[in-house]
Amino acid sequence: MINENYKNKIKESIKNKFSVMGIGESDINELVEVSIASLEEEIEKVKEILKGDDIEQLGFHTHTIKGILLNVGLDEDAKQFQEIKHLVNTKTVDEIKEVTKKRISIFD
Repeated sequence: MINENYKNKIKESIKNKFSVMGIGESDINELVEVSIASLEEEIEKVKEILKGDDIEQLGFHTHTIKGILLNVGLDEDAKQFQEIKHLVNTKTVDEIKEVTKKRISIFD
């Protein structure tokens, strides 16, 4: 689901962020695996929401994606998901879907 380039981006970011804290390679690898799995799970939930018109949960799941990205040190990518939570009350369903599709495309 997440392309290899983005998985490598996550791995490098985690390695850079946590190796300076003295965290070992095996723990870093575990963090990479858990982060990717969590991210993939949330992306799937978002994709399911986008198939229908009930987007009440969209803000929650994109906020979770933002949190995962912040935790792994990908702050700029996380900012891309910050606005979706706020769009739920100000934009049409179609506008929200379009923005969300564009944001999750970074993982393809």
